Parts: sequence; structure tokens; C-alpha cells
Amino acid sequence: MRQETCPNHTHRIWIAGDEADTRRACREFTLRGLCVAIQPVDYIYTMGAETGVCVTLINYPRFPAQAGEIEAAAIKLGHHLCTTMCQGSFTVEGPDQMQWFSRRGQDQPRVD
Repeated sequence: MRQETCPNHTHRIWIAGDEADTRRACREFTLRGLCVAIQPVDYIYTMGAETGVCVTLINYPRFPAQAGEIEAAAIKLGHHLCTTMCQGSFTVEGPDQMQWFSRRGQDQPRVD
């Protein structure tokens, strides 16, 4: 039996939206050569709740990549999901930091 190991570089994308829409968007994106796992989540927050997904990318030992490559793929996929699923924002969780991305007008820096 073959066994391979590689460093663990896991990144997760947290985004609201429909799970079926996420699956379609991920299938489209992964045609470029990527594998992801999709889990439904419920977001519960002050005075509200909504459904969404957590999309996980791992450093797969059969086809190992550098940490920066996994992170870059997660960010690109996050932008793809945000646009395709008509969402305003998403978060990428890495091993050391969280990155929040928003395309909402009120979240953009002011230019005076």
C-alpha cells in the first residue's frame, strides 16, 4: 500500500447562501484542478440567522501544494462563490489568520 504525507495547510471558506448553488459553483471552479469539501452551516447571530456553507480545501498528499497555493485557491474560490451566489461577503480561515472580504458598498474604504 502506498502512503504519502505532506504539511497540513487547511483553508476554509465561510459564506452564506444556498448549498445547492455552492455545489454548482464549486463544480465549475474545480474543473481547473482542485478538490473541496462542502458542509452546510447555520449562522446564528444577534437578532438573526441564515444558512450557508463551509468549503474546505486541504493539502492533499497525493498532489501536495505549498501553503500559499492553497490560500490563493481559497481566496479565488471565495470570490467566485461570492459573485456566483450573489453574496456580499465571505471569510477565509487559514491556520494562522482569518481574512474577511466584502463587496458591499458600505464596507468599502472612503475615498475623499
